[in-house]
Amino acid sequence: MRKFRSLIVPVLAGAAIAALSATMIAPMISTASASMRSSLLQGPEIVNVNVSFNSQVPLADTSDDAIADTQRTGRRFIYRMAVRECAVLRETIAQTCRLTNLNVSTNVQLQPNRSPPMLNLNGNAQFAISLKSDGAN
Repeated sequence: MRKFRSLIVPVLAGAAIAALSATMIAPMISTASASMRSSLLQGPEIVNVNVSFNSQVPLADTSDDAIADTQRTGRRFIYRMAVRECAVLRETIAQTCRLTNLNVSTNVQLQPNRSPPMLNLNGNAQFAISLKSDGAN
């Protein structure tokens, strides 16, 4: 009988956020949380790790071109975060790591009473890892 494994792995994105764009002067908030479960089809030592990345970016310019540019920059940010996550997993619990799925979305909040307008960035990455022999059992 295979064991069900569960683990929460916090990830913070500090300096990477500031490099998002020169037009985004105000700080963004970025958090990531991960949950891990054993995969019954892949064997007892392979687990899937799902990581969610959420950020908010203030929009100084709400023109269509400026929003499109900010969205592209934001998606690149999420892509970089997903790529770096395998290194975090290998530093902590993973012997091997492979990105298997990535979903990225953006949402513009243009509310009349809210200043400044915001761009919400969301990403969900799934990784297949094998646990270190001394890892989270």
